[in-house]
Amino acid sequence: MTELPTGRHFVLTWGIPREYGGLTAALLQRSRLFDRIGGVPVDVLTCDDRADPVAIDAELSARTALSPRVRVRNLWEWLRENDLRGRVVGPSAGFSPLPAGCGEEVSGGAVHRRIRADARGAIQQIDHLRADGTLAASDRRDVPTADGHVRRVIVTCDEEGRPRAAWRGVRTLYAAWLDRLTGGETSFLLVDSKAMARFAAGYRRRHVVVVHVVHGSHLTDDGTALRPSRAEVFARLGAFDAVVFCTARQARDVRRRVGPLPLLAVVPHPVAPVAAPGSARCGAVMIARLEGIKRVEDAVRAVQDAAVRVPGLTLDVYGDGPQRGALEALAGEDGTVRFHGFDPSARAALASASVLLLTSRSEAFSLVVAEAMAAGCLPIAYDVPYGPRELIRDGRTGWLVAPGDVAALSEALVRATSTDERVLARMRRDAVNRARTLDERAVRDRWAAVLRRAARRHAARRQTWRFREMVRRRLRIG
Repeated sequence: MTELPTGRHFVLTWGIPREYGGLTAALLQRSRLFDRIGGVPVDVLTCDDRADPVAIDAELSARTALSPRVRVRNLWEWLRENDLRGRVVGPSAGFSPLPAGCGEEVSGGAVHRRIRADARGAIQQIDHLRADGTLAASDRRDVPTADGHVRRVIVTCDEEGRPRAAWRGVRTLYAAWLDRLTGGETSFLLVDSKAMARFAAGYRRRHVVVVHVVHGSHLTDDGTALRPSRAEVFARLGAFDAVVFCTARQARDVRRRVGPLPLLAVVPHPVAPVAAPGSARCGAVMIARLEGIKRVEDAVRAVQDAAVRVPGLTLDVYGDGPQRGALEALAGEDGTVRFHGFDPSARAALASASVLLLTSRSEAFSLVVAEAMAAGCLPIAYDVPYGPRELIRDGRTGWLVAPGDVAALSEALVRATSTDERVLARMRRDAVNRARTLDERAVRDRWAAVLRRAARRHAARRQTWRFREMVRRRLRIG
């Protein structure tokens, strides 16, 4: 057994949506693991300035997403209750609070924010208020500069609404917040979102080990190029003390692209065991956000086609999203496909369903596939990089289908429902055994090893920084 390294542990992400999906579920699951099995508390830090704290707290409670020593702290909520050192507020700060009644948003029965937008709807200013209505922070994005451009300035205020400190640019505010929270103590910062990774690549402190966790595929849907949203961070992977991927195949592909950097590591998501169902399994299940990247329409068409040959076949879809109306229209009203909307307990359906469908355009680890296998629910998945093809042994622990081939997906459904029960029972046992290799304690040990390596690399790089600074000083003196 390998203990997690001594120090404070933080997770940095952009935000926690009310109906969050895989990335947030995975980082919260890892945080609970660090607490329950690793024995260390974890602060999950969010910087979303649109967060509804009341709704998010209710969602986290409903999903039992936190353990006793895992807490979520939002930057803007924190600023409502705490002081933070910044620049002295000068006349050029552009401090101009919004008047009462201007774009007010209510949370928990009180005005939470005031918002000003331009004629196109682009946000120009957000004023964050305390529970008593006083101004805590004013985030203005249209402060004019001498050269005719605009800049973003954040000003915090005391309980009387008087300006207290200012920051030019939100990244300087992020850095000041992290400096305050870490307090100079040895800290480990795990960065889960692409948005915050762009900031964290430039956040270097002697006492903070920074690790970027890559959740999604870095490739475009056709697998030929780097996603534009990944380009900035992937050009600076060397800035992190470690970069962690969920699958070995993805780590190998990235290593080919960026070179043999020693900081690339692999840690899969942990999967908890699931109790076997008390009755016979039936039907298919899908757990996904209803948006284009998930291609839920392919699953609907495949089930409709297979149901002609397999009377009584049904698909239960758990999730919500912008495509729900169109998908419900496609499914019709014959009861073959049933939409349940977002349900925090959706994964309980895996214990009684026969198969899980996954039709995504891209995946990194695919936690829902691993959870289905742990429950003995056999996955039928499009063979996209990276998760499905690493988790599923075709014909042994599930079935892999060519991406976008709805006819093949339908055939796999028919095959799954017509396979001899003894064969299916063996496949389910093999799937459960495969999922057991992702045991929480084994994953904890892998995280401990990765963080210790990252700490050693950070210490070595710190010596390099000291040497470079010494050389710069001597050159200035000379």
